[in-house]
Amino acid sequence: MTTVIQAEHLKFSYGDKAVLKDINLTVQPGEIVGLIGVNGAGKTTLLNILLGLLSGTGTVKVFDQQPGTTAIKGRLGSMLQGDMIIPSITVGDILALAAAETPDALDPAALLEELQLQQLKSQRLGSLSGGQLRRVTFAVALIGQPDLLFLDEPTVGMDATARKEFWNKIEQLRQQGKTIIITSHYLEEIQQVADRLLILQDGRFTFDGSLQQLQKKHLGATITFETDLQPAIFKGLAAVDQVHSIGSKLAIHSNNGDQTLRSLVPMLDRLHQINLSRESLEDIFLQLTKQEAEK
Repeated sequence: MTTVIQAEHLKFSYGDKAVLKDINLTVQPGEIVGLIGVNGAGKTTLLNILLGLLSGTGTVKVFDQQPGTTAIKGRLGSMLQGDMIIPSITVGDILALAAAETPDALDPAALLEELQLQQLKSQRLGSLSGGQLRRVTFAVALIGQPDLLFLDEPTVGMDATARKEFWNKIEQLRQQGKTIIITSHYLEEIQQVADRLLILQDGRFTFDGSLQQLQKKHLGATITFETDLQPAIFKGLAAVDQVHSIGSKLAIHSNNGDQTLRSLVPMLDRLHQINLSRESLEDIFLQLTKQEAEK
């Protein structure tokens, strides 16, 4: 089985500013990868290199070919930031043009219907809202039935219904075995869909693995329960840094959930409806971002 993406010691600079300092990456067929980083971390730059729109130093292969070559162009779809707007062209026409460039393209009318965009077919791109433009850009990315999709902040501007429909479609693409690289500031969405997370900081990947693996490295947790004990009792337990009430329950936040759980064992007969939730991807990312800013 051919590796979809292989990058070794990839570097890229804008003038004297090093953006990507040492990127090593392997992506296998069928993976959905969440690429995470602060603004300016180099996420879009990396996607542009993989698409062949920029050139860095080091080794980069996509489907075992140099990025941007004709041999793989038809296997890629992209939804980058900044929708291409040709104000006078209609949605139907832009899809027809995109379909004409790919031999195995989907039927534009059928795709518009599947994505619930048929009502926009005759509208000109210049008249669409930001969320509608993102949905049309997604349709253009899908028209050639790509094996590899690059989605850069795909749901920006979409309303809640459109976002839900978008992620339902991503799940369908997963079932079809498509490989997808997604960047998004909506980390709760990335958390739900990504098989694997890449955290890009200071030009390098500081984490590469699943959400579960990331949570094991960052042991923070919130433990909630009902109890007749006073809140002050829990403030002195191991690793507890916050105690507060949520309705009839008490919630304690710990920077090491495992340690705190062990401290709670002698009180278990006084605790009821216990629930432990590990920190979310957004919680962990904010911690990492804060740590990086403090260096």
